Amino acid sequence: MDSIAKFIREPVIVFAGDGRIIEMNRSARARFGESADSWRHLFADLDRLQDLLERASGSAEPVLGALRMAGSTAGEADAKVEALALRREDGVGYAIKFRDMFGDQFAALTAQVRELNGEILVRRRVQVELEEALAHNKVLYRELQHRTKNHLQMILALVSSAGRESDDPGRKQFVKMLQSKLAALFDAQRLMYAEDAAHGLRVDHMLSALAETVQTLAGVRITIEVRAEPIVAPNDLAFPLALIANELLTNAVKYADGPGAAVSLDFVREGGEAVLTVRDNGPGFAPAASGPSSSGLGLVRGLCRQIGGQLTIQSDDGAVAIVSFPLAEATHVVS
Repeated sequence: MDSIAKFIREPVIVFAGDGRIIEMNRSARARFGESADSWRHLFADLDRLQDLLERASGSAEPVLGALRMAGSTAGEADAKVEALALRREDGVGYAIKFRDMFGDQFAALTAQVRELNGEILVRRRVQVELEEALAHNKVLYRELQHRTKNHLQMILALVSSAGRESDDPGRKQFVKMLQSKLAALFDAQRLMYAEDAAHGLRVDHMLSALAETVQTLAGVRITIEVRAEPIVAPNDLAFPLALIANELLTNAVKYADGPGAAVSLDFVREGGEAVLTVRDNGPGFAPAASGPSSSGLGLVRGLCRQIGGQLTIQSDDGAVAIVSFPLAEATHVVS
Protein backbone atom coordinates (compact mmCIF):
# COMPACT_ATOMS: atom_id res chain seq x y z
CA MET A 1 0.00 0.00 0.00
CA ASP A 2 1.15 3.53 -0.64
CA SER A 3 3.13 4.83 2.30
CA ILE A 4 0.82 7.85 2.53
CA ALA A 5 -2.10 5.54 3.43
CA LYS A 6 -0.26 4.50 6.57
CA PHE A 7 -0.82 8.00 7.96
CA ILE A 8 -4.58 7.82 7.45
CA ARG A 9 -6.31 7.14 10.76
CA GLU A 10 -9.51 5.79 9.18
CA PRO A 11 -9.54 2.17 7.99
CA VAL A 12 -8.50 1.91 4.32
CA ILE A 13 -8.73 -1.31 2.28
CA VAL A 14 -7.56 -1.93 -1.30
CA PHE A 15 -9.52 -4.55 -3.27
CA ALA A 16 -8.78 -6.23 -6.55
CA GLY A 17 -11.49 -6.22 -9.19
CA ASP A 18 -12.60 -9.72 -8.14
CA GLY A 19 -13.09 -8.68 -4.53
CA ARG A 20 -9.84 -9.96 -3.04
CA ILE A 21 -8.28 -7.80 -0.38
CA ILE A 22 -4.86 -6.72 -1.58
CA GLU A 23 -3.83 -4.46 1.26
CA MET A 24 -5.13 -2.92 4.48
CA ASN A 25 -3.67 -0.14 6.56
CA ARG A 26 -3.08 -0.51 10.29
CA SER A 27 -6.50 0.83 11.27
CA ALA A 28 -8.26 -1.59 8.95
CA ARG A 29 -6.33 -4.56 10.32
CA ALA A 30 -7.24 -3.52 13.86
CA ARG A 31 -10.89 -3.14 12.86
CA PHE A 32 -11.44 -6.20 10.67
CA GLY A 33 -8.59 -8.55 11.57
CA GLU A 34 -5.93 -10.22 9.48
CA SER A 35 -8.21 -13.10 8.45
CA ALA A 36 -10.45 -10.98 6.22
CA ASP A 37 -9.44 -11.65 2.61
CA SER A 38 -12.48 -10.60 0.55
CA TRP A 39 -15.15 -7.96 0.51
CA ARG A 40 -17.62 -10.79 1.14
CA HIS A 41 -16.25 -10.95 4.69
CA LEU A 42 -16.92 -7.24 5.20
CA PHE A 43 -20.15 -6.24 3.49
CA ALA A 44 -23.64 -7.66 3.78
CA ASP A 45 -25.12 -6.13 0.58
CA LEU A 46 -22.81 -6.81 -2.35
CA ASP A 47 -25.25 -5.34 -4.89
CA ARG A 48 -25.06 -1.97 -3.20
CA LEU A 49 -21.27 -2.35 -3.10
CA GLN A 50 -21.16 -3.00 -6.86
CA ASP A 51 -23.27 0.09 -7.53
CA LEU A 52 -20.84 2.16 -5.48
CA LEU A 53 -17.80 0.74 -7.30
CA GLU A 54 -19.39 1.39 -10.71
CA ARG A 55 -19.89 5.02 -9.75
CA ALA A 56 -16.30 5.21 -8.56
CA SER A 57 -15.08 3.75 -11.88
CA GLY A 58 -16.65 6.64 -13.73
CA SER A 59 -14.95 9.31 -11.62
CA ALA A 60 -11.39 10.37 -10.96
CA GLU A 61 -12.39 11.52 -7.47
CA PRO A 62 -13.59 9.48 -4.47
CA VAL A 63 -17.33 8.96 -4.34
CA LEU A 64 -19.40 8.78 -1.18
CA GLY A 65 -21.62 5.87 -0.23
CA ALA A 66 -23.17 3.91 2.63
CA LEU A 67 -22.70 0.16 2.98
CA ARG A 68 -24.24 -2.41 5.29
CA MET A 69 -21.48 -4.20 7.21
CA ALA A 70 -21.49 -7.97 7.62
CA GLY A 71 -22.84 -9.04 11.01
CA SER A 72 -24.52 -5.69 11.68
CA THR A 73 -27.86 -5.60 13.50
CA ALA A 74 -31.10 -4.25 12.08
CA GLY A 75 -30.90 -1.01 14.07
CA GLU A 76 -27.25 -0.37 13.36
CA ALA A 77 -26.44 2.46 10.93
CA ASP A 78 -24.72 1.76 7.62
CA ALA A 79 -21.04 2.55 7.39
CA LYS A 80 -20.22 5.76 5.52
CA VAL A 81 -17.42 5.16 3.04
CA GLU A 82 -15.46 6.74 0.21
CA ALA A 83 -14.64 4.59 -2.82
CA LEU A 84 -11.86 5.37 -5.31
CA ALA A 85 -11.10 3.45 -8.51
CA LEU A 86 -7.42 2.55 -8.95
CA ARG A 87 -5.73 1.95 -12.25
CA ARG A 88 -3.35 -0.93 -11.60
CA GLU A 89 -1.02 -2.93 -13.81
CA ASP A 90 -3.07 -6.06 -13.22
CA GLY A 91 -6.40 -4.34 -13.83
CA VAL A 92 -8.78 -2.05 -12.02
CA GLY A 93 -8.77 -2.08 -8.22
CA TYR A 94 -10.61 -0.13 -5.63
CA ALA A 95 -9.72 1.61 -2.39
CA ILE A 96 -12.42 2.04 0.20
CA LYS A 97 -12.00 4.33 3.20
CA PHE A 98 -14.43 4.06 6.10
CA ARG A 99 -15.27 7.59 7.14
CA ASP A 100 -17.40 7.03 10.25
CA MET A 101 -15.37 4.40 12.10
CA PHE A 102 -13.46 6.96 14.09
CA GLY A 103 -16.41 9.29 14.14
CA ASP A 104 -18.42 6.67 16.02
CA GLN A 105 -15.53 6.05 18.36
CA PHE A 106 -15.14 9.76 19.07
CA ALA A 107 -18.88 10.10 19.63
CA ALA A 108 -18.79 7.25 22.11
CA LEU A 109 -15.69 8.71 23.73
CA THR A 110 -17.36 12.10 23.97
CA ALA A 111 -20.36 10.52 25.66
CA GLN A 112 -18.09 8.72 28.11
CA VAL A 113 -16.19 11.92 28.88
CA ARG A 114 -19.48 13.74 29.42
CA GLU A 115 -20.62 10.98 31.77
CA LEU A 116 -17.33 11.05 33.67
CA ASN A 117 -17.53 14.82 34.00
CA GLY A 118 -20.99 14.41 35.48
CA GLU A 119 -19.70 11.86 37.98
CA ILE A 120 -16.81 14.16 38.88
CA LEU A 121 -19.22 17.02 39.55
CA VAL A 122 -21.34 14.77 41.76
CA ARG A 123 -18.29 13.54 43.66
CA ARG A 124 -17.01 17.07 44.13
CA ARG A 125 -20.38 18.13 45.48
CA VAL A 126 -20.42 15.17 47.86
CA GLN A 127 -16.84 15.93 48.90
CA VAL A 128 -17.74 19.53 49.69
CA GLU A 129 -20.74 18.38 51.74
CA LEU A 130 -18.56 15.89 53.63
CA GLU A 131 -15.92 18.54 54.31
CA GLU A 132 -18.59 20.90 55.61
CA ALA A 133 -20.02 18.13 57.82
CA LEU A 134 -16.53 17.29 59.09
CA ALA A 135 -15.83 20.92 59.95
CA HIS A 136 -19.18 21.13 61.75
CA ASN A 137 -18.44 17.93 63.68
CA LYS A 138 -15.05 19.32 64.71
CA VAL A 139 -16.75 22.41 66.10
CA LEU A 140 -19.22 20.20 67.99
CA TYR A 141 -16.38 18.03 69.29
CA ARG A 142 -14.46 21.06 70.54
CA GLU A 143 -17.60 22.36 72.21
CA LEU A 144 -18.20 18.98 73.88
CA GLN A 145 -14.59 18.88 75.10
CA HIS A 146 -14.90 22.40 76.46
CA ARG A 147 -18.17 21.70 78.28
CA THR A 148 -16.84 18.43 79.74
CA LYS A 149 -13.69 20.20 80.96
CA ASN A 150 -15.77 22.95 82.57
CA HIS A 151 -18.12 20.46 84.23
CA LEU A 152 -15.22 18.45 85.66
CA GLN A 153 -13.64 21.65 86.92
CA MET A 154 -16.91 22.64 88.59
CA ILE A 155 -17.31 19.21 90.23
CA LEU A 156 -13.70 19.34 91.42
CA ALA A 157 -14.28 22.78 92.95
CA LEU A 158 -17.45 21.57 94.72
CA VAL A 159 -15.65 18.53 96.15
CA SER A 160 -12.75 20.67 97.34
CA SER A 161 -15.18 23.09 98.99
CA ALA A 162 -16.96 20.22 100.74
CA GLY A 163 -13.65 18.98 102.12
CA ARG A 164 -12.73 22.38 103.51
CA GLU A 165 -16.11 22.80 105.20
CA SER A 166 -16.10 19.43 106.95
CA ASP A 167 -14.59 18.80 110.41
CA ASP A 168 -14.84 15.01 110.13
CA PRO A 169 -11.34 13.54 109.50
CA GLY A 170 -12.85 10.49 107.79
CA ARG A 171 -14.88 12.65 105.49
CA LYS A 172 -11.87 14.86 104.76
CA GLN A 173 -9.86 11.75 103.83
CA PHE A 174 -12.64 10.53 101.54
CA VAL A 175 -12.95 13.96 99.92
CA LYS A 176 -9.19 14.07 99.36
CA MET A 177 -9.29 10.64 97.70
CA LEU A 178 -12.22 11.70 95.50
CA GLN A 179 -10.49 14.97 94.70
CA SER A 180 -7.39 13.09 93.53
CA LYS A 181 -9.39 10.87 91.16
CA LEU A 182 -11.35 13.81 89.73
CA ALA A 183 -8.11 15.74 89.28
CA ALA A 184 -6.69 12.85 87.22
CA LEU A 185 -9.72 12.87 84.94
CA PHE A 186 -9.56 16.65 84.71
CA ASP A 187 -5.88 16.60 83.69
CA ALA A 188 -6.57 14.08 80.93
CA GLN A 189 -9.61 16.02 79.69
CA ARG A 190 -7.75 19.34 79.85
CA LEU A 191 -4.92 17.96 77.69
CA MET A 192 -7.34 16.45 75.20
CA TYR A 193 -8.98 19.86 74.81
CA ALA A 194 -5.72 21.84 74.75
CA GLU A 195 -4.02 19.59 72.18
CA ASP A 196 -7.17 19.10 70.09
CA ALA A 197 -6.44 15.40 70.40
CA ALA A 198 -9.34 13.92 68.44
CA HIS A 199 -7.65 10.57 67.93
CA GLY A 200 -5.07 10.28 70.69
CA LEU A 201 -3.29 11.85 73.61
CA ARG A 202 0.40 12.32 74.40
CA VAL A 203 0.93 9.98 77.34
CA ASP A 204 4.12 11.71 78.48
CA HIS A 205 2.29 15.04 78.75
CA MET A 206 -0.58 13.43 80.67
CA LEU A 207 1.68 11.60 83.15
CA SER A 208 3.75 14.74 83.81
CA ALA A 209 0.56 16.71 84.53
CA LEU A 210 -0.71 13.94 86.82
CA ALA A 211 2.55 13.84 88.76
CA GLU A 212 2.40 17.60 89.28
CA THR A 213 -1.21 17.39 90.49
CA VAL A 214 -0.50 14.50 92.89
CA GLN A 215 2.53 16.32 94.25
CA THR A 216 0.42 19.44 94.86
CA LEU A 217 -2.46 17.56 96.52
CA ALA A 218 -0.10 15.58 98.74
CA GLY A 219 0.91 18.74 100.56
CA VAL A 220 4.34 17.33 101.44
CA ARG A 221 7.84 17.89 100.10
CA ILE A 222 8.50 14.99 97.80
CA THR A 223 10.14 14.48 94.45
CA ILE A 224 8.26 12.75 91.65
CA GLU A 225 10.43 12.00 88.64
CA VAL A 226 8.65 11.18 85.40
CA ARG A 227 10.42 9.41 82.53
CA ALA A 228 7.92 8.73 79.77
CA GLU A 229 8.43 8.06 76.09
CA PRO A 230 6.63 10.44 73.69
CA ILE A 231 3.81 8.07 72.78
CA VAL A 232 0.32 8.81 71.50
CA ALA A 233 -2.35 6.54 73.01
CA PRO A 234 -5.97 6.24 71.83
CA ASN A 235 -8.44 8.38 73.74
CA ASP A 236 -10.38 5.38 75.05
CA LEU A 237 -7.17 4.35 76.83
CA ALA A 238 -6.28 7.78 78.22
CA PHE A 239 -8.86 7.95 81.04
CA PRO A 240 -8.28 4.43 82.48
CA LEU A 241 -4.53 5.01 82.26
CA ALA A 242 -4.87 8.38 84.01
CA LEU A 243 -6.79 6.79 86.90
CA ILE A 244 -4.29 3.93 87.18
CA ALA A 245 -1.30 6.26 87.24
CA ASN A 246 -3.03 8.57 89.72
CA GLU A 247 -3.84 5.72 92.12
CA LEU A 248 -0.31 4.29 92.00
CA LEU A 249 1.32 7.70 92.40
CA THR A 250 -0.96 8.58 95.31
CA ASN A 251 -0.06 5.33 97.10
CA ALA A 252 3.65 5.83 96.39
CA VAL A 253 3.60 9.37 97.76
CA LYS A 254 1.73 8.15 100.84
CA TYR A 255 4.26 5.45 101.70
CA ALA A 256 7.53 7.07 100.58
CA ASP A 257 9.83 7.47 103.59
CA GLY A 258 12.06 10.13 105.15
CA PRO A 259 13.31 13.56 104.15
CA GLY A 260 14.75 12.10 100.94
CA ALA A 261 11.41 10.58 99.95
CA ALA A 262 11.22 10.11 96.21
CA VAL A 263 8.85 8.55 93.70
CA SER A 264 9.61 7.69 90.10
CA LEU A 265 7.27 6.94 87.22
CA ASP A 266 8.48 5.29 84.01
CA PHE A 267 6.44 4.67 80.89
CA VAL A 268 7.99 2.78 77.98
CA ARG A 269 6.83 0.79 75.01
CA GLU A 270 8.26 -2.68 74.54
CA GLY A 271 7.14 -4.22 71.27
CA GLY A 272 3.35 -4.25 71.21
CA GLU A 273 3.08 -3.60 74.96
CA ALA A 274 3.37 -0.55 77.19
CA VAL A 275 4.83 -0.79 80.67
CA LEU A 276 4.03 1.70 83.43
CA THR A 277 6.27 1.43 86.50
CA VAL A 278 5.78 3.43 89.71
CA ARG A 279 8.52 3.09 92.36
CA ASP A 280 9.00 4.64 95.79
CA ASN A 281 11.76 4.42 98.40
CA GLY A 282 9.44 3.58 101.26
CA PRO A 283 9.27 0.42 103.40
CA GLY A 284 8.11 -1.76 100.54
CA PHE A 285 4.80 -3.50 99.95
CA ALA A 286 3.11 -5.77 102.46
CA PRO A 287 -0.06 -7.51 101.23
CA ALA A 288 -3.03 -5.95 103.00
CA ALA A 289 -6.27 -7.60 103.92
CA SER A 290 -9.24 -6.84 101.72
CA GLY A 291 -11.25 -3.87 102.82
CA PRO A 292 -11.19 -0.09 102.52
CA SER A 293 -7.39 0.00 102.70
CA SER A 294 -7.06 -2.15 99.59
CA SER A 295 -9.83 -0.52 97.58
CA GLY A 296 -7.31 1.57 95.60
CA LEU A 297 -5.46 -1.48 94.31
CA GLY A 298 -8.80 -3.11 93.60
CA LEU A 299 -9.66 -0.14 91.39
CA VAL A 300 -6.31 -0.45 89.62
CA ARG A 301 -6.83 -4.15 88.96
CA GLY A 302 -10.32 -3.47 87.60
CA LEU A 303 -8.99 -0.77 85.28
CA CYS A 304 -6.18 -3.10 84.18
CA ARG A 305 -8.76 -5.69 83.14
CA GLN A 306 -10.59 -2.97 81.24
CA ILE A 307 -7.53 -2.19 79.09
CA GLY A 308 -6.41 -5.83 78.82
CA GLY A 309 -3.44 -5.39 81.16
CA GLN A 310 -2.13 -6.78 84.41
CA LEU A 311 -0.75 -5.40 87.68
CA THR A 312 2.37 -6.74 89.39
CA ILE A 313 3.59 -5.46 92.77
CA GLN A 314 7.09 -6.09 94.10
CA SER A 315 9.34 -4.94 96.94
CA ASP A 316 12.78 -3.70 95.90
CA ASP A 317 14.18 -1.02 98.23
CA GLY A 318 10.64 0.23 98.35
CA ALA A 319 7.39 -0.63 96.61
CA VAL A 320 7.35 -1.22 92.84
CA ALA A 321 4.06 -1.36 90.95
CA ILE A 322 4.21 -2.50 87.32
CA VAL A 323 1.28 -2.29 84.89
CA SER A 324 1.67 -3.79 81.42
CA PHE A 325 -0.95 -3.67 78.70
CA PRO A 326 -1.18 -3.91 74.87
CA LEU A 327 -0.57 -0.70 72.98
CA ALA A 328 -0.75 -1.78 69.34
CA GLU A 329 -2.60 1.32 68.16
CA ALA A 330 -0.23 3.81 69.76
CA THR A 331 2.63 5.42 67.90
CA HIS A 332 5.81 7.18 68.97
CA VAL A 333 5.76 10.89 68.36
CA VAL A 334 8.25 11.94 65.70
CA SER A 335 10.52 14.52 67.22
